[in-house]
Amino acid sequence: MITPPPGTGLAGFAARADGARGVHDDLYARALVLEEGDQRFALILCDLCELDAPFVARVRQRVEETTGIPPASVMVAATHTHGAPATVALCCVPPDPRWLETLEHRTAGTVAEAHRTLAPASAAVGRGREASVGRNRRRPDGPVDPTVTVVRFDRTAGPASLVHYACHPTVLGPDNLLVSRDYVGFTVDAVERVTGGWGGFANGACGDINVGHSTGQTVLGLPTPGRTFERAEALGLRLAGEAIRASRDAKPVGGKMACRRRAVTVPLRSVHEAQARSQVLAQRQKVEALAAAGTTGDVLAEARLELFYAEAALQWAEQHPGPSEATEVQAVAVGDLAMIALPGEFFAESGQRLRERSQFPFTLVIGYANGCLGYVPPASAFEEGGYETRLSPWSRVAPGAEAAILEAAAGILAELRDATSP
Repeated sequence: MITPPPGTGLAGFAARADGARGVHDDLYARALVLEEGDQRFALILCDLCELDAPFVARVRQRVEETTGIPPASVMVAATHTHGAPATVALCCVPPDPRWLETLEHRTAGTVAEAHRTLAPASAAVGRGREASVGRNRRRPDGPVDPTVTVVRFDRTAGPASLVHYACHPTVLGPDNLLVSRDYVGFTVDAVERVTGGWGGFANGACGDINVGHSTGQTVLGLPTPGRTFERAEALGLRLAGEAIRASRDAKPVGGKMACRRRAVTVPLRSVHEAQARSQVLAQRQKVEALAAAGTTGDVLAEARLELFYAEAALQWAEQHPGPSEATEVQAVAVGDLAMIALPGEFFAESGQRLRERSQFPFTLVIGYANGCLGYVPPASAFEEGGYETRLSPWSRVAPGAEAAILEAAAGILAELRDATSP
């Protein structure tokens, strides 16, 4: 369990002013350890918003010390719930260093426990479809990925079921001050109740997918109907129902196991600090003038939103970033199944394109894994604008970053297909 103490700052919403006032449902780090011949691999799933590369590196080191599993064979992913403690200083309060150390220890400890209880198992994969939970938040006719995939490992102690779906766990908004896994918690708990075994959730490429609310309203902290625990439960159980149906139709995917990891350097955007500061001043004056004139409604809200974007760009400029950033792509394959980790928030269309390029019948694109690049939009999205593309610490990559990462990912998948083919 990785539930933080009361008062811990929560991640994910700039409009959230206070720390956690309580716990609605506990957070967990869950681990799967796979072994085939002399190959071992660990997948760690954390009920957190994001994890940066230094954190992942420290967890990998702890895992190697306790289990002998090398860092290149350890994948660490966040479910991306916004009801979890801050682990990265982005648009929220800075993380607590003492809490991070505890988190590292507990996260690595789940792998040690899973490794200790290794037992023979067979793997199967099932697919379903749920188109009513995730919605494209940038435009109503935008792409979504309704695919629900369940990887089931059958063993005598009960099945281990990994549910994969692409949607932001942000049913709950910035007004929520209770620790929670959001809809993911209801999904996993229901799967475990029905199967009598272990359950886990891996998020997909959902940078532009949520449950239907406005990003602009969320940024400004404006009230939005339906952002309740009751709705989180309803959506979570809806997804769980489809996952359970998919699991019952799962097909065996046994075969060789192999893992690959590749370093990637991606370009970053930049802005001169003086220019960014000037834009903040000009936009702040505009907001003050509108307020003084008694302007309300959409006009004032839009001006406030532009001020938020200007301040975010200044925040990025003050960090004096370099021209590029190092990251990684990692994948593991078991027979006809491949799981590939992408270090950030990729759009649904990016996940679908990568899946189409894969030679594996079943490919899980796992987002928020092994690092925190922030949003990695397709090049075309920058022309359209919107929250996910506006320059900030959480949207800093240049238009060529997505293509570079997907190319590396496709290359790894091709290598793994060769390595696991009979």
